[in-house]
Amino acid sequence: MIANCLQWTVSRVSTGAHTVAAFFLAGVLTSISWAQPLEAGVYDLTRQGWQITATTERNERRPGIAPYIQLPRIISVTDYRLEKSGQVIICEMRYDSQRDRQDETCMLKAP
Repeated sequence: MIANCLQWTVSRVSTGAHTVAAFFLAGVLTSISWAQPLEAGVYDLTRQGWQITATTERNERRPGIAPYIQLPRIISVTDYRLEKSGQVIICEMRYDSQRDRQDETCMLKAP
């Protein structure tokens, strides 16, 4: 199915853009095989016996959202690396200060 999608996409792209389309699709297919998304978050994983082996934190500054355009919007990002039985899970937790929303994404790294 992926081969058919790739063939259809490449056949529809102009001759000069074949390389760009192939590069993009190869990147997408590589990332799909690299990681597998998970429904569980860091808290659930630690309760299942996963150990946090590394944590990094950073803040990203973004423009404010109306009506608070003059205030900087801070996105706090925490990356977690969890390990169990030789497997690795990478999680990213984001908190948006102006939207007061926290999102979490975890991916199981392929062996």
